[in-house]
Amino acid sequence: VGPAEKLVAKYYPGVPLVPAMSTGATDGIFLEAIGIPSYGPPGGYGDPDGNGTHGLNERAIVKGVYTGRDFLTELVKAYAQGAP
Repeated sequence: VGPAEKLVAKYYPGVPLVPAMSTGATDGIFLEAIGIPSYGPPGGYGDPDGNGTHGLNERAIVKGVYTGRDFLTELVKAYAQGAP
């Protein structure tokens, strides 16, 4: 969890890293079946009103897409290099 905590602090200052289970469908079921744990880090910003995600007026905040991309890129690199 070390690299994830560091990167959350970098990209999302003040936001705690909290493990959670997703209620949505992922491809993780196929990985878990062969013994590979899967994780799905979020990385987006939402509207304060909670609208825009899978609704009639679905939309994404552009800054959130770019920040999420950068966060995930660094996270994968950190774990791939064996960072503690």
